[in-house]
Amino acid sequence: MCPKGNYKDMVWNQSFERNKVIEPGSLLISEPFMADENFKKSIILICEHSKEDGTLGFVLNHATEFTLSDLIDDLKDCKMIVNFGGPCELHSLHYIHTLGEMVPESTDLGNGLFWGGEFEAVINLINNGIGNDDNIKFYLGFSGWTYDQLIEEVHDSSWIIGKSRKEMLFEFDPQNLWHKVLEEMGTAYKILSNYPENPSLN
Repeated sequence: MCPKGNYKDMVWNQSFERNKVIEPGSLLISEPFMADENFKKSIILICEHSKEDGTLGFVLNHATEFTLSDLIDDLKDCKMIVNFGGPCELHSLHYIHTLGEMVPESTDLGNGLFWGGEFEAVINLINNGIGNDDNIKFYLGFSGWTYDQLIEEVHDSSWIIGKSRKEMLFEFDPQNLWHKVLEEMGTAYKILSNYPENPSLN
């Protein structure tokens, strides 16, 4: 049997996480013992991170029971899945896409990913068959922290910091995304991804 703390000291250099830079386009990957059900085995794409405005991102791998046709009158026949973006302001709808300048005023996150932009342009692209599951994902709510709050959680080893790729949103299986991303980060993280949620079972 290997206690949680000792195990993580063996395979995961926690001080290394503290020295990583968090910026738009970064990923927050929950550590395997995360108790918060909102973030358990979650991958969060960071869209905003500053001392002035805090941190905002979206959970990439938790779907809801809703489709766009359930939420938007102008898209009654659209069966695109809406995902759970996080526990904050669940009445709000957000989107990440690869459509770039086709959606004016969107924010470039790097790695081919964009956040937000003109909603009317998104509706038109979907209605014209250009916007689809291969290039846009929708999220109800968002995940948010104050700047100091997130830094403290990283220092407490609640989060692993990684880098996003558009394939993670549009090609990887969301149900396996947490494991897949950690496996891609190297041996220590791969071992961590396979560790049981309850260390007493090891």
